[in-house]
Amino acid sequence: MTRRFAIVSPNFYPRVCGVGDHTARLGSELRERGHEAKAFSRLPVARHPEVPDLEVYGAEGETPTTVARRLGAAIEDYRPTDLLLQYTAQMWNAWRFGSPAFLRLAAQARRRGARVTLIAHELYVPWHARPDLMMAALLQRAQLTSLLKACHQVFVTTATRAARIAPACRLLRLPEPRVIRVGPNAVPIAAPERPASPTWSSGPRIGFFSTVTYGKRFDVVLETFARLAQEFPAADLVILGDLGPPNEPRVAAVLAAVEAHPARARIRITGRLALQDIAAEVARLDLYLFPMDTGANTRSGTIPVALGSGVPVVAVRGADTDEAFFRDQENVAFARAMTAEAFAEASLRLLRDPVALRRIGEGGRQLYEAHISWPRIVDDLLAAG
Repeated sequence: MTRRFAIVSPNFYPRVCGVGDHTARLGSELRERGHEAKAFSRLPVARHPEVPDLEVYGAEGETPTTVARRLGAAIEDYRPTDLLLQYTAQMWNAWRFGSPAFLRLAAQARRRGARVTLIAHELYVPWHARPDLMMAALLQRAQLTSLLKACHQVFVTTATRAARIAPACRLLRLPEPRVIRVGPNAVPIAAPERPASPTWSSGPRIGFFSTVTYGKRFDVVLETFARLAQEFPAADLVILGDLGPPNEPRVAAVLAAVEAHPARARIRITGRLALQDIAAEVARLDLYLFPMDTGANTRSGTIPVALGSGVPVVAVRGADTDEAFFRDQENVAFARAMTAEAFAEASLRLLRDPVALRRIGEGGRQLYEAHISWPRIVDDLLAAG
């Protein structure tokens, strides 16, 4: 039976947004299966250049309630069989206290007979002693609980977060939350065949993809590269993507650190790239660094690009790491801590051992094909009902 999916997203192209890219890829893959799909978000929106077949509707509004009201009318006109709510607690400028707007969309779609699926990319902020943050943590939890009750099924992007809300689902007599992994924002390109015993006379090429935001440790990347360049003077560091406005203090600090770096001549910042160009850049890497405080996880759209290309990934174990999924020295190399010393140690171990480098790269590629490719992700979504 052909189904009609309305996919609601916090943002969409041309805004840079991982959830927006997830929406585009999900919609495109559903269309490949013969279903109908359309994205709904706040303005500005345009058809995604990577998936131009997916139609998108944008609503104007300064508050989440206004955006939801206008999207609700457009979704009703679309008459979906399924509503996929791509949820983050602070979407559409909800700020830290959340909004009942998302519950409104879910309840309206359900009244109209649509099957409502919640895909939670973010759950809520952690508890904090500061009064306003304590209130935010409380309100966001109440908001998510209301949404759980309004939806037919719930997906979360990591097993660790699914486990976190499973008790609430059981208490509310709801189905257990399932895991829907985030696939690659850029479709991976197979890395070229590497020599069995590389001499690194023109490398190695190290890469990292990120904007400058909280929890993304550019300081660890830069210091790691300084240590690697001491042993491999021909090493290159490629910092992929749009870091953000150069006058923003955190971005300015990263740019200043790059300028002062002892291997500055070997560092390249690409700036914003089309997704296919990101995939091409990643495929040329010998090692991919993922210095996120949350650790290797399945809610990142960048790790799957490296895994799918067969490029070994160095990361840490963190709060969102599923260790039954990411296995040290099989499909990822874990650094022992979020420090440059630990990342350099893990990286050098691989670069000095071409057998391990190839094994982890191949293990990552197999992990991608078995669990994180878009066809597999949509298989899991459709199998859930």
